[in-house]
Amino acid sequence: MSIQAKLFVDNKEFIVEQHYFSFFQKTDYTGRPTSKPMNRTFDFVIHGSQDNTFFEWSIHPSMMKNCKIVFSSRFGTSKSTTIELLDTYCLYYKLHYVHNSTSAFMVYFSLSPATILFNEQEILSHWWRKTDPALLGQPVIEREDEDIKPKVVDYYITDLEGNKKPEYEVGDKIYVVVKTKNMIGKELTLNLADKTKDFKYEDEILPNDRLENYQITSNTEKIKLEVIPEQN
Repeated sequence: MSIQAKLFVDNKEFIVEQHYFSFFQKTDYTGRPTSKPMNRTFDFVIHGSQDNTFFEWSIHPSMMKNCKIVFSSRFGTSKSTTIELLDTYCLYYKLHYVHNSTSAFMVYFSLSPATILFNEQEILSHWWRKTDPALLGQPVIEREDEDIKPKVVDYYITDLEGNKKPEYEVGDKIYVVVKTKNMIGKELTLNLADKTKDFKYEDEILPNDRLENYQITSNTEKIKLEVIPEQN
């Protein structure tokens, strides 16, 4: 035969020995259509091999794949025809053994797609599709997800009652409140930069008003400090 058919799935190529598909419409008593066209399954027969693509596909009830069927001339004398099946389930699988045959096994399987494209034109689509045909072949733009970047959201000082920006004096105790996102388990360095006072954290004087390598354990940290006279 001068025409051959190939099925492409998961970057694999399969020579198709037999293939069937059809469309139908329900009718009223006069024979006129009463609903939108529907497709039956796409049925295939291929020679068996050690490849388990269709067996594994058929036993997973939620597995979807995209595939395409290409009909072309064996001699390259005519334009090929391509049918693409998007978001496709494998509903049926049968392995048939034939004694004294050129191929000991024949594989029969049926595919049910959500969307059917004929030479890149959408001809039928079901509501349960997941792939938008209009986006096929579009470049994928990789971008850094801002929602997962660690960052300091807010930073301020309060007195022990929670009042912001207090006029603290030597001997007072204050909170440095640090609000972060995606930083739990990471370390942070705080620079208070007060030219007239110094600070203690857990009875240790902070050199140069810096609390270094503080480990974040929650999204809101309240770090208690004691205000002390400037150390010479």
